[in-house]
Amino acid sequence: MGNFIKKGSILIVDDEQVVLDVVTLMVKKLGYEVLQARNGREATQIFSKNNEAICLAILDMKLPDESGSDICKRLKHINHTVKVLHTSGIGADIESETLECDCDFCLPKPFKFEELSRTLKELLDENEGESRNA
Repeated sequence: MGNFIKKGSILIVDDEQVVLDVVTLMVKKLGYEVLQARNGREATQIFSKNNEAICLAILDMKLPDESGSDICKRLKHINHTVKVLHTSGIGADIESETLECDCDFCLPKPFKFEELSRTLKELLDENEGESRNA
């Protein structure tokens, strides 16, 4: 019957189940559909199948199988319009790696609901404005 994931879905990629659960609750409270992945391989598979519906990916910088910056590059290669938000509990590493992969924003962990809400609004409102003006 096709893909039931609606446009405006967010892919959350983190190897810690607690983080996946909490961030999923936050994102759903903001009105978005959520897809989850626990590693780079899962993230790539999910994104490949649903890239037209996914408007943003929230990527942990440090995953067991690869870095968030490598995943970011791959997702942007599949669909260059996707927004990528990196999250990390390691403050110093986040700046150099995010510059390398062309992500859209970095949010240090732990973050509050209000911080995530404001960041998503800024990233996705900018994206909607571009599509309205196109």
